[in-house]
Amino acid sequence: MRKISRAAVAAVLVTSLSVPASARGGDMSPADLNALKGYSLSMDKIAAMQAAMDEAQKSGMAEKMHGTGGDAKTLAEMEARFKSMPAAMAIFARHGLTAHDAVVMPFALMDAGMCVIYPSAAAKLADRVSPGQVAFYKQHKAELDKMKWLNGG
Repeated sequence: MRKISRAAVAAVLVTSLSVPASARGGDMSPADLNALKGYSLSMDKIAAMQAAMDEAQKSGMAEKMHGTGGDAKTLAEMEARFKSMPAAMAIFARHGLTAHDAVVMPFALMDAGMCVIYPSAAAKLADRVSPGQVAFYKQHKAELDKMKWLNGG
């Protein structure tokens, strides 16, 4: 359980936003569920996220981003808040990432990781995680375990 909890903390730091209120209550909109389930994972994007997070840490931007959207109710609202931080957007854009990547990727990885580590959770997450995401996580688990941003480092 510790690894997933650390990943959850990392996801909040990555996006600098909290989990949308709808996600906390389990009442996500169909658009948010589709965004999560339809997100395409790749090691290139995940490595780019690590580089962007390293740069954000070094520049002091990570602290400025933290907690700016704690009351966001949707993923779209989280993305809009992320886009409202030009310096943060510039860092992520330099690494080929969009606000959508910064917000959705951590959640897609957390959900897929939950399904891999706790197979009994898969049925409860079926509306927001795809079989492809779970297969990707399984295939790349060793590499993902080394990603500082994903594992609370």
